[in-house]
Amino acid sequence: MPRHNLCRSFVLSLLVLASAPLAQGSPTEPLREVGSTTLKVMFWTVYDSTLFSPSGNYRGIEPGLALQIEYRRNIDNQRLVDATRDQWQELGLYREQSEQWLDELTHLWPDIQRGDSITLLVEADLSATFYFNEKRLGQIQDPRFTTDFLAIWLAENTRFPELRDELIGAR
Repeated sequence: MPRHNLCRSFVLSLLVLASAPLAQGSPTEPLREVGSTTLKVMFWTVYDSTLFSPSGNYRGIEPGLALQIEYRRNIDNQRLVDATRDQWQELGLYREQSEQWLDELTHLWPDIQRGDSITLLVEADLSATFYFNEKRLGQIQDPRFTTDFLAIWLAENTRFPELRDELIGAR
């Protein structure tokens, strides 16, 4: 093969590699499962949730903690946002900043179809990165958001204490 054709082939190969999407693994891949549970309301199964951490133990909100929720029902994003608001109000965590976060979630989260998952990964700076079916959606930078959002499942005064115990490995 002439030298210029070899160079041309090499350059084309580099362009193809550069334009190919990077393989993206699961945000929970390097983590270990802490616990899992299923939310049922009356006779409907709403979702399965799993908590992950670097060590496989729950020690509070820390970098590397991840909560993954796999939905068993179709739910539009506005219902998810409204449910988040309701839970914050019930926990006494609703504050002036909450509406800005809820607005960000409205634009970030898609409508959910049965089998979809949303994962929150706590970053090194305690910001929250969301993934939808293992594809990165976006990030909310405020560590208070991360703490308040995860409180829905992990606070001692959560609406579903038995589910919390299963998530954090206490049961």
